[in-house]
Amino acid sequence: MNPKCASCDKTVYPVELLSCLDKKWHKNCFRCQNKSCNMILNMKNYKGFEKLPYCNAHYPKLNQTVVADTPESIRLKKQTENQSLVSYHADFEKTKGTMESVADTPEMNRMK
Repeated sequence: MNPKCASCDKTVYPVELLSCLDKKWHKNCFRCQNKSCNMILNMKNYKGFEKLPYCNAHYPKLNQTVVADTPESIRLKKQTENQSLVSYHADFEKTKGTMESVADTPEMNRMK
């Protein structure tokens, strides 16, 4: 017996069968599940989400979860800031153009 289409629930004959996402579809029924899009998809341009086909533009985006600040993540953040060249460059820009006096040492006196 021929399977039913996952979209229209009609019989799918072998000529028009598209087997994807653990379901059987008519080639014309394999469309983006976003109601405003309804683009006909194929095996090269679909993305599956919860066993439903979507086009690349309407593929659902999952929300990012927030990670609590643990002592280890705070330590790593501070270490990264310390190793970063941003603070070094900021200090350099502050002192650029100012002259610091060098202490007179016997080596410096010999060079004069």
